[in-house]
Amino acid sequence: MVSRVEILNIGVASPAGNTLEAVLSAMDHPPPPAPLRFPGRDPVEAEGFGCDLSQTRELLDPAKIRRWGRLQTMSLLAAKKAGLPEILNGSRAQTGVYVGTGMGSLGETAIFLENMILQKENFPKPAHFVNSVHNAVASTLGLEFGLKGENITVAHREISFDAALGHALSALRQGRVKYAVVCGADEMNYFQVLAGSAQNLWKTKETSFQPLADGNSRGTFPGEGSAVCILTADENGGDQSLGSVLGVKCGRYKRDTHTYINLSHAGDFLEELLSSTGVQASEVDLMLLGANGDGRLDAVYRAVGAELERRSGRKIPQAAFKQLCGDYRAASGFGFAVAALCLGSGRVPAGLFGGAATIPDGSVKTILLYHLSRSGVHSACLLRSL
Repeated sequence: MVSRVEILNIGVASPAGNTLEAVLSAMDHPPPPAPLRFPGRDPVEAEGFGCDLSQTRELLDPAKIRRWGRLQTMSLLAAKKAGLPEILNGSRAQTGVYVGTGMGSLGETAIFLENMILQKENFPKPAHFVNSVHNAVASTLGLEFGLKGENITVAHREISFDAALGHALSALRQGRVKYAVVCGADEMNYFQVLAGSAQNLWKTKETSFQPLADGNSRGTFPGEGSAVCILTADENGGDQSLGSVLGVKCGRYKRDTHTYINLSHAGDFLEELLSSTGVQASEVDLMLLGANGDGRLDAVYRAVGAELERRSGRKIPQAAFKQLCGDYRAASGFGFAVAALCLGSGRVPAGLFGGAATIPDGSVKTILLYHLSRSGVHSACLLRSL
């Protein structure tokens, strides 16, 4: 059984750009949230982060795009950007697909049900139904690229991507597959944004969006995106790998009436992951957090970071990534891509710290991703440069 899994490449469809160069550049100058518009729908009073999918017609079959939903299109674009066909090099039969999505194609589901009502259950478009199932992305990836290994979809709130990544690591280490295509994807749709507005989940216009900053107001900005990473066992890797995945851990957390999450439990959770990979807390060079700009939740993230610092006996820089993509359930997949990009490029842009701090180039070797949600689940992933 192999212990190290390497990241061969990553591809993204994100509000920060659809190329790694664009995302790296956006880290220094994050895009501002923009007014949201949904064709054929009443205007919504909300701003957020949407993906530009205009390039898909150049890279994907236009005839197929007409039959795919938005979530499938984003994920196929991200896979194409990752160079999936070239990297596999004839090993498609030994390649597994692992997709994590919190909401699936909710927009397609809503449209299908809406059409059932409007057309009185007479001949609704079958494409909306086919695209509405949660495993539509995984099946489309498998069919489009001829991937014949395991095909698994995980839908588990905000830890969906991390759970899918755990399945991929297990399959690679046990030799069930040679390559693993891991995707974290969620779409932004009219119904989700409208429901969030009714619950006052979103920030108001002209509100600064700087996760982890002191004095942040309540609420966040909605987002969407797809991140695809191609993994392999260590004996199949090469000098071009972006880094290695040491481990991933997810589960429910214990609550505390004062700090929201029991900090001792959170510290134990992180140390269990670190010890299982043979890494000490003092070896962590950066914590990349899923803070979303909501002042109360950001405070919880800072408290968890402080708890790990206390246990390690040293200062651990804390950074955030959702200012690049907005807040959505599978956003930890984009965070994984950001961490891999930082390891591969050898630098952590100041924009990840809100421009308030910098880390010398080449000094970050180990990155700990941590993500939690108000629904009671949290996850952590450990990456290291080669």
